[in-house]
Amino acid sequence: MDMVSCYLSYMRQNLSDEERWVLNVEPGTVILRGGSELFNHRHVALWHRFLVEYLPRFVKRVVLLLPCSKVKPYRESPTHRIAWSRISRAGARDKISILALSEPMILVPRELDTLYPFANYELPPQALDDEGRDLMAKLLRRALEALSRSVVIIVATLPRAHREVFERASRGLPIDIVLVPYGRKAFRSIGLASDIAIEMAKKFGR
Repeated sequence: MDMVSCYLSYMRQNLSDEERWVLNVEPGTVILRGGSELFNHRHVALWHRFLVEYLPRFVKRVVLLLPCSKVKPYRESPTHRIAWSRISRAGARDKISILALSEPMILVPRELDTLYPFANYELPPQALDDEGRDLMAKLLRRALEALSRSVVIIVATLPRAHREVFERASRGLPIDIVLVPYGRKAFRSIGLASDIAIEMAKKFGR
């Protein structure tokens, strides 16, 4: 079973008959909107559980970690397009997992970013309070601990707020981390991080 099939099966099993309609919502249609309280939304919490219990079996040894985007699905954003284009040209699609760091979803694999709730939420970073940031770091730590069973290296390029949360959550884990500065020229940062991930895939990819 591939990642998408596993996720959809998991959600169908855990959503009530009255809730399952959300799985058919068009990408870009906002269903979930708010601030730190979204971390505790039942559907988001279901994803947090999947993230720890199921996702590690599908993630490659090399991860490219990118920021989420206001554009939903993420793959339609200019920055994510750059990363996918470079990885595709290098023939490394099957050796690198692209994950987006998101509040409140924590980590979202590219394979799922067109599905609910990843393509159907809105939580502006400025709406996140200190309690939300602390909870995000805690949930991210739990996810990274689970991923450390399969991931060898994470190449990350993140804006300052996301980078701070990631550094807190990843400290001391048995995963090599390469942090690429995310400057004003975001396209350049994304391109450089993608190229590093491609080089790492040559060494560690499978």
